[in-house]
Amino acid sequence: MKLPPFVRQAWLIIAITLLAGCAGRPVATLPGLSTLPEMETQMQRLTFYHHDQRHEMIGVLRHDDMSLRLAILSPQGQRLLTLVHDDDGSRFLHDASFEPPFSAEWLASRLSWSLWPSTAISQAFHTSAWSLEENQKGRTIRYRQRVIARISGDASCRVIEDIEANYRLYIARLDDTDRTAATCSAQ
Repeated sequence: MKLPPFVRQAWLIIAITLLAGCAGRPVATLPGLSTLPEMETQMQRLTFYHHDQRHEMIGVLRHDDMSLRLAILSPQGQRLLTLVHDDDGSRFLHDASFEPPFSAEWLASRLSWSLWPSTAISQAFHTSAWSLEENQKGRTIRYRQRVIARISGDASCRVIEDIEANYRLYIARLDDTDRTAATCSAQ
């Protein structure tokens, strides 16, 4: 299925603008799937902010004891990309609408920082140059002593501020019936 030109262009601009420099950066060790609490399939509004630009997409996140899957859709519902993380590692399904300028491992690491319990992340980082600091404001992820990302918010609205890639991502739950998002006060 071919995407309309405006959707293809928009997604490529978003991906290149937001994440072009990420492919060569170090990738964090991910916690084991068994340490992620069970969750029902979630529809989410993904709002990316980069400089003065704002881009919205829809994410469908599903986890079971065997894998974690994230499908990224255009606002019109066209599937653009699917990330799969399981015992074989992280990868994109081959039917993606484009070749992303970032690795599946990179994207899976950002997801893990906001989804997994802090104890599981700290354990995964234990023998590496990565570290997690958590306090009442949220989580800070470091590589060596350099701040890579900050994660804040709660289940209805999470914010991932990726210092390395210079973007902010708001993740708000979507209601399955009317596609309205939970309110993220910082938006």
